[in-house]
Parts: sequence; C-alpha cells; structure tokens
Amino acid sequence: MKFVQFLLFSSCIFMILRAETCVDKFCPPGTFCDERPGPCVKPPCRTILACLPNSANGCARLECSSGKICVERIRPCIGRSCKEIATCETPGTCAALVCAPSQKCEIVGGSPKCVKHIPPTRGIIGKAILDEKQFENDQ
Repeated sequence: MKFVQFLLFSSCIFMILRAETCVDKFCPPGTFCDERPGPCVKPPCRTILACLPNSANGCARLECSSGKICVERIRPCIGRSCKEIATCETPGTCAALVCAPSQKCEIVGGSPKCVKHIPPTRGIIGKAILDEKQFENDQ
C-alpha cells in the first residue's frame, strides 16, 4: 500500500514539474512546440503543448493578400526549432522587418533599417527616483 501511495505522490510531483509553456518544453529535431487551448468546462483552461512538424510552422501555412508579405517572428523557447509567429505586413515598413534583440527598426532614407539600440536605464527602472538624502554624510 505504501508503494502505491509513493507512486501516486511521485506522479503528482511529475505533473507539477513538467513544462507548462513552450518556453520550457523541448521538442525533437524537425518539430516545434505549439500551445493550444485545452478542453475544459470552466476557464481558465489548461494549455496543451504539442510538438508539430516544421512544415506547419510560420509562413508555411499562411497566405497573405495582394500587397502584403508574410513575416515570421520567433517565440522564445529552449529547443532549436521554436514556433514562428506569422503575420501579413506591408513591405517597406518596420512591421515587415525583423531586427535582432539588440536592435530596433527605424526609417532611414525612406526605407526601414535595423539600427543598434540600447535602452536607457530609466526605461529599465521606470519612473523610480533616487532619494538624494541617502548619499549625504551625517557629520
């Protein structure tokens, strides 16, 4: 009986520790992780994670209307092949250009370019203000 209780306890821990988002899930080569809403009666519903073939990733299954192009942005994950979010964008705009994380898109000479971008410290700490009194010496 104790062995059965141990197995039940172990499986409960496994359920708690397993991946809940694609960021934490590893899929085999040739596949990518996709999050789908799971069946449930009452929200919030648990997400189902599935490893799908790369042929179903990104622009592979999206057709854009005339005058638009398909742009893929990669969702972060731990695998080599992450899910690509496909959108239809207008060519020649920043929305149609994917820049590296350390860059941002700017229109230069009438066309979009990726330029180096280091966010200012104030953007990181928000509107926090240092109290100048903490630097004064009590003499």
